[in-house]
Amino acid sequence: MHHVEDNAPFYVRVLAKVLGCLRSGEITVILLPGQGLALTEPIQAHLIPETLRMPNSEFDIVFKHPGAEMVRVLCHGTLSRN
Repeated sequence: MHHVEDNAPFYVRVLAKVLGCLRSGEITVILLPGQGLALTEPIQAHLIPETLRMPNSEFDIVFKHPGAEMVRVLCHGTLSRN
């Protein structure tokens, strides 16, 4: 029987919505909009495709866990082939 380590990394896909603040090369996004939470996170603008930088644009952010390292931005609802 193969045992999986408890600390093996995995990935989490989180919905994000552009709040609309762009300053010093960062865009502020709301993580998990509509869930009753106000988790905001500044993201480097160059990591977000230009078409998704407008206020209220929604996309998914893939985070590596543990560590919450941002891996990539995907259009909301698309499947990743990687």
